[in-house]
Amino acid sequence: MTGQIAPGLASAPPRRTAVKYLGAMLAVAVGVGLAWWLETLLDPSVMLLMSVLVAAWFSGFWPAMFASVLATLAVDYFFTQPLYTINVELAHVPRLIVFTLVASLFVSVSAARRRAEQSLRKAHDELDAKVRERTAELEELAGRLIHAQEQERSRIGRELHDHISQMLGVLTIRLDQLRAEDTTPTSVAAVLGDLRKYTSEITDDIHGLSHRLHSSALDYLGLVPALHKLVNEFAARHSIEVRFSHEAVPAPLPSNVALSLFRVAEESLTNVVKHSQAASAQVRVSGDADGISLAIRDDGRGFDPSAQGSGAGLGFVSMRERLRTLRGTVRVDSAPGRGTTIEVRVPAASVTAAGRDAEPDAAARTLGVA
Repeated sequence: MTGQIAPGLASAPPRRTAVKYLGAMLAVAVGVGLAWWLETLLDPSVMLLMSVLVAAWFSGFWPAMFASVLATLAVDYFFTQPLYTINVELAHVPRLIVFTLVASLFVSVSAARRRAEQSLRKAHDELDAKVRERTAELEELAGRLIHAQEQERSRIGRELHDHISQMLGVLTIRLDQLRAEDTTPTSVAAVLGDLRKYTSEITDDIHGLSHRLHSSALDYLGLVPALHKLVNEFAARHSIEVRFSHEAVPAPLPSNVALSLFRVAEESLTNVVKHSQAASAQVRVSGDADGISLAIRDDGRGFDPSAQGSGAGLGFVSMRERLRTLRGTVRVDSAPGRGTTIEVRVPAASVTAAGRDAEPDAAARTLGVA
């Protein structure tokens, strides 16, 4: 059976251990030199104790103990009469004992403090790693929830477009047929005409709803055309002047980046209608080497963002969660009486990463939702 090796020695590579002991010797040598230089101003023991302290801090307990032995011998050899001899006289013993004890105390305290700081640093690193891991898990969960929400919106939009719209289309044709029959009284034909009108309006509403649930323009044309269409439809539906502009937007964008920016613009315009009482608004998207920016401004009544606190509304929460998965940021600039500006930024690194990680599966895209 082989003998057990001390844990401290077994864990440290021989070369690293040798470096520590050489460092301790160097600290003592430097201490001797400084003690010689400052001998007329300062007791040599002070400089050598400082060298032991340095050795304890940088090299650990045992190299520092080795340094304390060397420092004790240096005190006797270089600074105790007769000089340059190791000849411990009885009168010098108390001084050397005191020096050795003080040096050992310095070594113990310094080594203990070093171990405590190392333990604290290790605990901090472990905590930081756990926080990063937990944050990544929460961000992944948020991304999955948003993805599931978009999948459900797509399914509902597809159902409305492919099933409900077709049923309403068939109903419209049947109403036209009944109204055109010779046996249909004029009064009944007029009622059928009104019913056809209402059915057409419902069809248009469902068509618009299916588009808002999932924009096929975003899938097939890209972010800029989809935003342009969104702005035009929004302005027509709510009788608000909305100007749209774009500059240097890369195409094609990764689907999750384009979808996040589109939803932020959509949510921001919805807030304009619900809360701002604005007469006009602006939507601008632009790209540069640092990433993509989206800004939505209105001339409405504004509000005090600091008064909103953490409960800024589900709309803002949704924006932040969408952008969090892309390492993006959202900033709200508003004040009572001077409108509101929402500025969104997605860094270039996130755009590149999203494009690299995206799975271009055309079959997974929503089909037939206009």
